[in-house]
Amino acid sequence: MATLEIFNISILFLFSLFLPHRAATHCNGSKCSIDGPVARFPFQIRNNQVSSNCGYPGFDLSCNNQSQTIITFPSSGDFIVQSISYLAQILYINGTDNCMPKRFLHRDLSFEDTPFFIYLGFDGTKNYTFFNCSSDQDIYWPSRIISCLSTEYYKVLVLPTSWSQPPYGIKLPNCTVISTTLVPSSFEWEEINQGFTLAWDVPDCSYCEVRDQSCGLKKGKSSTIQCLHTADKASSGLSEAAKFGIMVGVGIPGLLFFVWLVLHFCNKTVQGQNPQPITELSTLTSQQPSTVIKGLDASTIESYPKTQLGESWELPKPNDNSCPICLSEYKSKETLRTITECNHYFHASCVDEWLRMNATCPLCRNPQEK
Repeated sequence: MATLEIFNISILFLFSLFLPHRAATHCNGSKCSIDGPVARFPFQIRNNQVSSNCGYPGFDLSCNNQSQTIITFPSSGDFIVQSISYLAQILYINGTDNCMPKRFLHRDLSFEDTPFFIYLGFDGTKNYTFFNCSSDQDIYWPSRIISCLSTEYYKVLVLPTSWSQPPYGIKLPNCTVISTTLVPSSFEWEEINQGFTLAWDVPDCSYCEVRDQSCGLKKGKSSTIQCLHTADKASSGLSEAAKFGIMVGVGIPGLLFFVWLVLHFCNKTVQGQNPQPITELSTLTSQQPSTVIKGLDASTIESYPKTQLGESWELPKPNDNSCPICLSEYKSKETLRTITECNHYFHASCVDEWLRMNATCPLCRNPQEK
């Protein structure tokens, strides 16, 4: 009788270990389409990932009937997510109608009650004025014409408000003012229809990304995050079926061995022999995330050389024609900064912000001397 009770207790104990591990399987990245952005923590695509713990509050995505990745804001509606940079903690979005200037014209952009804000870079904001011009008006800045708002009968033009004021005093006799609005001055209006950039600060997973580790919620904590170690990250790439198969393949032999071990010692006890001590089970505790590396001071950052691209657009390395941080291509008159130890270069504004928080090169992760 004692042997049967011990056997039943052993079975229940093993299942109590096995089932929670099955439920706590790490979340896989998810996509709406083959070429769409990968949604992983803090983002999650609703109905695609098995657990609500795969994402962080406010970072829910969805897939529309065109297999586009959609983010919905309470005050501004739906936007298409074009790409996500988990290292820089920014995402590139576009309007579902591919006419972002209309959003600025009607001031239809609000990110209140969301974790996101418009990425301003280091240039801040400035006022722009929208003009409705007749088709007869000569426009000397064709890149400033908003094609998605214009027709064959009129053109919608956007210019910095200061251009129509002293000392410039630009005159547009066949144009009337539609509206004046505050816009991030880093925007290029000839590219605004391709989308713009949002950023987030919380949750901050940048220290995990620097170490090439995934980020996730700590067990039992609804908003506390931790870095997943290499083994955890590797296992998160397996499918649910593969992980379940591995657990069954390892768990069943282990279960049988444990049952045999219990019965073996129980039989010895019944026969009057002293049972051998059973090694106490122990669990491994997860390591805490490494201490966040502090960034460089302003004088150290300024010691790295700057280069301004000329009209000929000559880069130090012709094949490296885009910034690894913001993913935008370099343009003439932009300022680059080079990290001398590894000879990698970036937009000065992007890498300055990075180095203030991290003492490593964003590309090769080599530590920089403070």
